[in-house]
Amino acid sequence: MVSVSTVNSNASLKHILKTEREMLSAMERISSGKRINNAGDDAAGAAISDRMMATVRALDMSIRNAMDVLSMSQVAESAINEHSQALQRIRELSIQAATDILNAEQRIYLQTEANQLLEEMDRVARDTTFNEIAVLDGTFADRRFQIGSHEREKAVISVANLRIDQLGAYQSTTDIQDAGTADNLASEGNLGTDASNAASLVLDGDDLTITGLVGQATVDVAAGNTAKEIVNLVNDKFDSTGVSATATTTVKLQGITNAAGSHVVSFNLYGKNTTSQTISATITLGTTTGAADLTNLRDSFNAYTANTGIRATLSADATDIILVQDEGEDIILEEVNFASVTDANTFFRMTAMTPDQETSTTTTRDVLDASQTNDSIRYSGIVTFHSSQTFTVEGNGGGGLYEASPGVATLNKVGTIDIRTVAGAVDALKVIDRALDRIHMERA
Repeated sequence: MVSVSTVNSNASLKHILKTEREMLSAMERISSGKRINNAGDDAAGAAISDRMMATVRALDMSIRNAMDVLSMSQVAESAINEHSQALQRIRELSIQAATDILNAEQRIYLQTEANQLLEEMDRVARDTTFNEIAVLDGTFADRRFQIGSHEREKAVISVANLRIDQLGAYQSTTDIQDAGTADNLASEGNLGTDASNAASLVLDGDDLTITGLVGQATVDVAAGNTAKEIVNLVNDKFDSTGVSATATTTVKLQGITNAAGSHVVSFNLYGKNTTSQTISATITLGTTTGAADLTNLRDSFNAYTANTGIRATLSADATDIILVQDEGEDIILEEVNFASVTDANTFFRMTAMTPDQETSTTTTRDVLDASQTNDSIRYSGIVTFHSSQTFTVEGNGGGGLYEASPGVATLNKVGTIDIRTVAGAVDALKVIDRALDRIHMERA
C-alpha cells in the first residue's frame, strides 16, 4: 500500500523537474536572445527561423558580392577613362596634322606622340586587372555575379576587348576596282561627248541593305545619284542601323602629247556647281606623263574651288594633279579642248583614286581633244560606311556601286592610324571618332 507521503513526494519531484526545465529553457533564451533554440521549442517556428536566417545571410553575402562588382567597375572605369583621354589627345594631333602648313619632319613629331599614346593605351588594356583577373583584354566576358539570395538572382557582365588592335572604325566602301563586269562602276569614270552623254553609271537597282548594331534598313538609290546624295540617304537611316557614311571623289590628272611643248587647254568643270565653270590654262606636255608641268592648271582649278568644291593638289615634280571633291559630288570635265590640236595624240590621262589616294590601273581613262569623240568624263565618288560596331552592307553586284556585294565591314584599327599625311590625318579622325563611340558604349 502506497502511503500518502510517497505520492506527495513524487508530485513534488515532478513539479521541481518541470520548473527546472522551464528555468533552463528561459536561461537559454536569455543567453542566446532567441525564442527558439531547438526544434523542441517550436518545430514550425524553427523551420521558418532557419529559412529566414539563410535568406539574411545570403543577402549579406550578396551585398558583399555587389560591393566587389562595384569595386571592379571602378577599376575598369578608371582604365577606360585613360583610353578616352588618350584618344582625345590623338584626335587633337590628327586635327593639327590635317593641314598643309606642316612639313614632313613636324608630322613625324606628331606621329611619334600618337604612337606613344597608343602604346600606353594598349598597356593599360593589357595590364588592368581586378583580383588578378584581366578586365579590358577581351577575356572578361559573360562573368556571373550572384547579387541575390536565390540561384537566378544574378548579374552577367562583359567588358569588350579594348586593345588597340580591337578598337577603331568598322568600315566598308563602294568599289573602284573592276573584278568581272567591265566598265560598270560609277567611280571608274564614264567617257562621253558632253556632260549629259557621260552619264552617271549609278542605277535604279543599286539599292543598299544595311544591317548594323541598331537594326536593318534599305536605302533606295535612284539612277544618277551622286555619292553625296547616297550619303544623305544612308545617314537618314542612321537611327535604324547605327551606320553612318561619308563620301569623297578623288581623281588623278596627267597629260600626254606627241607634240612636246606648251599647250593651251580649256574645258567646262562641274563639281557642286550646276552651271558650268570654264577652266583655261597654259600647260607643258611631253611624250610621257613624267615630262609635263601642270602648275598653271592647278592654279586655275583652285581659283574656282569656292564655286566647284574641287581642290587641286600638284605633285612635287608638277607632273600630275590630284582633284578632290570632299563632299562626294561628281567631278565632270566637259569638252576638253587643246588649242591647235585636231587629233587623238594630245589628251588628259585620268585615274580614279580611293579616298586614301591609292590608284588602280584598270580605272585609267584618256580624255581626248574636242575634235575627237571622248572629250568629256564623269567621275562619281566613293561612299565609305562607318560604325563603331560590326555591320554588313548588301548591294547590287555588277551595278554602278559594287562589283560584288561587299558583305561584312572590316575594322580600320586605331593602332594603325598614320597622321603623316593630310589624307591619313583626315581618315584618322573617322577612326578615332568611332573608337570614342565604342569607349562611350562600354562606359554606359
